[in-house]
Amino acid sequence: MVETTRIVTEIQDKFKIIGRSEELKQIVLAHSVGRNILLEGNVGVGKTTLARAIAEYYGSNNSNFYRVDCSEELLPHNLVGYFEPPLVIAQGYTEDSYKYGPLALAMLNGGCLFINEINRMPENTQNSLLTSLDEGLLEIPKLKTIKAHKDFFVVATQNPEAHVGVTVLGEALVDRFIWINLTYQQPEEEILIIKQEADLDHTTTFSADKIASLSQKIIHATRHNTAIHRGSSIRGAIDMATLINQYENNSSTSNWVEAAVMSLYNKIELEDGLTQSKKEVITNITLAVLNQSDFQ
Repeated sequence: MVETTRIVTEIQDKFKIIGRSEELKQIVLAHSVGRNILLEGNVGVGKTTLARAIAEYYGSNNSNFYRVDCSEELLPHNLVGYFEPPLVIAQGYTEDSYKYGPLALAMLNGGCLFINEINRMPENTQNSLLTSLDEGLLEIPKLKTIKAHKDFFVVATQNPEAHVGVTVLGEALVDRFIWINLTYQQPEEEILIIKQEADLDHTTTFSADKIASLSQKIIHATRHNTAIHRGSSIRGAIDMATLINQYENNSSTSNWVEAAVMSLYNKIELEDGLTQSKKEVITNITLAVLNQSDFQ
């Protein structure tokens, strides 16, 4: 466990990850025993950031990170690879006529295959993963069987609240993953992230601390508002803080409302049947937070 703690600290320092100690510990433990990892969490909780950090930490360079973004159109050949017809006609079924997909490349070269939103992967494409995850083998008909490099591993993500275009993951597939849950971070950690990621070097009226704190309080309020089905991720606060700092007067209520609407409009989802618009809901939340805070 001492070694695990050391690795977690190194990853946090090297990749500027604030918090996430418990989740990183779980990821490191799963990787140390050769298990594939399924990160589950809402949009914007840092699933991709953690996956890339792990891939780069255990890999020799950034080329060891192979990303697949899933959708209903993702077919097995997009994942595994395919023979290019003109080359097959000219050369036959040879290595030179085959274009390897991200799964095959990750297995050949070692490194992380990152599968984004795996629950959007069609069932027939899911099946092409099974032997690779279980036995470390990938059979390519008419060419060869690939045995996975010792450094090959898979990190997948899924959003539990996604409904459109989602396919239920087969029992055989989920059985091959270790599950790790990511929730929103504590307010104090989110404030530190906002200060790290937003451009707050040259504030005008408010300090960087105050801008980051107010931005975090506003997105936090969107997650607990009865009019909102899905609240904003920390990306909304980063965008808001960056925008508000561009105003000549960032202590203006109207400027904060404008920046909040611009930043959060595409990052929240209202409950069905509301008569209020997104703009109205965001405006009311922002005004409430500013009134409750030591704004002036």
